[in-house]
Amino acid sequence: MKEEKILKKPGRRSECLEDIGGLKKLSPGEYEFMKLIWQNPGGISSEEIYKNPNFEQPQGTKSTILFKIHEKGYVNMVQRGLHHFYFPIISRKEYDQAVIKQKLKKCLGFSSFFSLVASFCGKENLTEEQKEKVNQLLEEIEKDL
Repeated sequence: MKEEKILKKPGRRSECLEDIGGLKKLSPGEYEFMKLIWQNPGGISSEEIYKNPNFEQPQGTKSTILFKIHEKGYVNMVQRGLHHFYFPIISRKEYDQAVIKQKLKKCLGFSSFFSLVASFCGKENLTEEQKEKVNQLLEEIEKDL
């Protein structure tokens, strides 16, 4: 009897971001929509999104993108009248940090910022004192932002 192979359709698998609860990574188009939603932490209506000149897709495509963003767990959605309002659950900073950590882990085998700094300096690890100095520097930089 001849052995049969089951061939799987080649599909796009979204990476999951461990640092934000395993949420699926946003596509480039979804990320563009999220940037607008992140600019409106108090919520933004579907009408405002549809009218935004930066998005040239047909309205049906825009609706699909918003549905996928909601389905992935990045926004809360509330219906008021004929429109939906979108509220970000994950901040842009949290998302961007999770993506960077995922890329570091995939490319270099670690996701710790301290491991990155140590590696950059040609070391295996940082001492506790060195970690404290790095933290102080980061806090100082963050104050200037």
